[in-house]
Amino acid sequence: MKKIITVLICCSLALTFCFPGAVYAQEEEFSASGIMPDSPFYFLDNLGKKLGLMFTFGDEAKAQKALKALGYAEERLAEANAMVIKNKLKEMTQATGEYERYMAMVNERLQATVQRNASANISEEVALATEKHLATLDRVRSRVPEEGQEALERAREKTLDGHQQSLRALARNRVEIAAEVNLNAIQNRLRWALEKASENATDEVGGAIEEAEKMRRFGEEISEIARGLSDNTTAVDELVARATAVHLEVLAQIHEKVPESSKEAIENAMANTLKNREQVMEHLRNQAALGDIPEEVTALQQIRPEVMERIQNQIQERVQQETDNQSVEQVRERIQERLKENVQEQTLTVQPEDTENMVEQNSEEAPIPKELKEGVNKNAASGGSRRN
Repeated sequence: MKKIITVLICCSLALTFCFPGAVYAQEEEFSASGIMPDSPFYFLDNLGKKLGLMFTFGDEAKAQKALKALGYAEERLAEANAMVIKNKLKEMTQATGEYERYMAMVNERLQATVQRNASANISEEVALATEKHLATLDRVRSRVPEEGQEALERAREKTLDGHQQSLRALARNRVEIAAEVNLNAIQNRLRWALEKASENATDEVGGAIEEAEKMRRFGEEISEIARGLSDNTTAVDELVARATAVHLEVLAQIHEKVPESSKEAIENAMANTLKNREQVMEHLRNQAALGDIPEEVTALQQIRPEVMERIQNQIQERVQQETDNQSVEQVRERIQERLKENVQEQTLTVQPEDTENMVEQNSEEAPIPKELKEGVNKNAASGGSRRN
C-alpha cells in the first residue's frame, strides 16, 4: 500500500512539473493549459498541486504559497470556461469545485498573514485577482444552462468573500488602494448590469445590482476604517466622489433600459449612491478640497423629474431613519447610565463579580422611561410628517 501511495505521489508531482501552468495570471482572460478535467490524469495533477501547497515553512514561504494557490485557482477557472465551450457540464462543475477549494486555501492563508501583520502585498494581489475572477465567472455563467448555475453561484460567493476579506486586510495598511479597488469593482458590476440590460436579461441585471450594492456598503466600512486611521480622509473622499459620479451615470443608463418592474431596484441603488456622494462632497467642502470635482452629475439632469423626486424622497427617508436610530441609541445609553447608578447603590449587598450580570439583567428587563420614549416617538413623528 505504501508503495502504491509513493508511486501516485511521484506521478502527480511529475505531472505538475510537466504541466505547471501559470502561477499567477495578470491578464483578465485566464488561458487553460496542461491537463484538463476531461483527462483521466486530472486527479493526479490536482493531487500534486495540493501536496506542493501542504509542505510550507516560514512566514514568507506561506505568503508565497497563498499566491501560488491563487494561481491554481485561476487555472481551474480557465478550465471551467474551457469545459463550458466543449459543452461538458460535469467537468465544468468539477473544475469549479476545485476552484472553490483553492480559493478557500487562499482565504485561510490570507487570514494567517493578517494575524502576523504581513498581509499588505498579498491582500492587494488577492483583491485585484478576485475582481477579475468575478468577471470571468460572469462570462462562464452566461453560457451555462440552468443545471450548472448552482456550482457557479457557490464559486461566486467564495470569490466575493475572498474579495472583501482581502480588501478589509488591505485597508489596514493601504486604505486608499482598498477604496479604489472596491470602487472599480462596483463599476465593473454596474457595467455588467448595463450589458445585461441591453440584452433584456432582467435577472442578471438584478444580481449584478445586488452585488454592487453589497460592495457599496462594504465601501462604507472602508471609509470608516479610513476615519479610524486618520482625521484626514480627503484622499478617500475624493476617490468616492469621482467614482460615484461615474456609477450614477451608468445607473441612469441601466434605469433607461430595464422594464418598469425593475426600475425600483435601480432607483434604490441610485438613492444610496447619491446619498453616499453627497456625504463625501460635504466632507470635501468643509475641507475646501473639492478641487475640480463637479458638484453636479450631468447624467442625473436627463432623469425625469418624477423619478428624481422619488430618489430624493428615498434619501430623505434614510437620513431621517438614521437620525431616529441615533435617538434610540442615545436613550439606551441613558438607561444604561441610570441602571449602573442603581447597581452602585446596591454594591453593599451584591458581590463584585455579580455587578456586571445585574446590569445586563436589568437592561433586558427595564422598560424605557416614559419621558425618553416620548422624546423618541416625537422625533419619529416629526420625521414622518416631513416625509408626507
